[in-house]
Amino acid sequence: MNKKVKKIVVLDNIRSVFNVGSIFRTSDALGVDKIYLCGCTPAPKDRFGRDRKDLSKVALGAEKNIEWEYCNTTEEAIKILKKEKVQIIALEQAENSVDYKKIKIKCSTAIVLGLKYR
Repeated sequence: MNKKVKKIVVLDNIRSVFNVGSIFRTSDALGVDKIYLCGCTPAPKDRFGRDRKDLSKVALGAEKNIEWEYCNTTEEAIKILKKEKVQIIALEQAENSVDYKKIKIKCSTAIVLGLKYR
C-alpha cells in the first residue's frame, strides 16, 4: 500500500493579502496539496463567506485549486499535522539553517512560512 506524499504549506500570521495570493499561486504551480492559514493570515473568503477579490486577483484562480483551512493559531495547525505524522519544516534564515534545496523529502511534509522566533 503506497500512500501519497502530501505537500503542505502553513502560513503563520502573514498579514499581506497580496503575499498570501502570491503564495497560493506559487503553491499551485508546485503541486501543494493544502494550505493552512493561521492567525491574522487572510483567507480567500471573508468572514461573510464572500470571495476576496484582492486575494483572487493575485492568486489568479489558485485559491480555488488548492484545499485550504483556517486555524486560529499555528500551534493548532501543527497539532493536526503531527497527528497525521507529517514532517514539519520551518523556513528561516539563520546561521544554522539548512539550505532548503538540500532537503530530501520522502514523506508528507509541511513547510511553515512567516514563523517568528518565540
